[in-house]
Amino acid sequence: MEKVLLDTDIGGDIDDAICLAYLLKEPQCNLVGITTVCGEPEKRAAIASAICKTVRRNIPIIAGSDTTLQPVPVYPTPDGATALSNWEHHIYEKSDAPAFMYEMIRSNPHEIILLGIGNMTNIATLFNTYPDAPSLLKGLYVMNGYFGHEELPEAYYNWNSWADPLASQIVFASNIAAHRAITLEITDRLTIEASRAGELFLANSELMKAVFDFGNSWLKSSNKLTLHDPLAAVSIFYPEVCQFEKGFVHVETQKETLMGGTSFRAAPNGNVEISREVDRERFYQILSGTLKR
Repeated sequence: MEKVLLDTDIGGDIDDAICLAYLLKEPQCNLVGITTVCGEPEKRAAIASAICKTVRRNIPIIAGSDTTLQPVPVYPTPDGATALSNWEHHIYEKSDAPAFMYEMIRSNPHEIILLGIGNMTNIATLFNTYPDAPSLLKGLYVMNGYFGHEELPEAYYNWNSWADPLASQIVFASNIAAHRAITLEITDRLTIEASRAGELFLANSELMKAVFDFGNSWLKSSNKLTLHDPLAAVSIFYPEVCQFEKGFVHVETQKETLMGGTSFRAAPNGNVEISREVDRERFYQILSGTLKR
């Protein structure tokens, strides 16, 4: 059983909600807390609360930061929040998410895996404010970075880094016992048409009904489903699903057109392992099977 602390920008792309649902159903997971990040974190916390309530789980949820360490030209809001009226949920106000994270980590030294699936603001602030936090973690898994051969159409495609480049740089520079990044060029391989989402995830439970309700606006606008964040979660419990390479990551924080861009230098003494391959069929089998239980 792994103690997992989730930091998420849930409420936009449906994959955050699927990731949370997976963590709630994964028998090897003890989800000890949830923090939210990005625009309108209070509504994002309410969405997380609603999803947790469908399975009668009372998990501590903290609405975190809606500002960034490095200014960015957008303020994303959670489109999925329009469905909150359909589901029972708690109401939240912005709070000190890094302080909550640190208390959980300090109280459970070398036992907590921190899973970051939004921009890295809360996590970077945690590391800046509490310098011993990285050494007290059992592991850090993030959905962050792009290291593909083809240039991205726009820098913001690498969203979790672009949305706060300085925070991404701080996190990638940190030394943690197990530090793994699930990367965009790998998760992009896990893309299906929106119309097929119901085949992979049967919406016949209250949990999955809520997930689709909060994510329908995203599915309709994008017409596709890419399982970025669920791969980061699954890889915690099934490390064989991905192959990793160790090295160092650099994040661009100066050049505007390349802002948030990530580059990788392989090295056996590196502090980060980035995903290089994924067993798609095994991943789909684990994720779908767990959510259908």
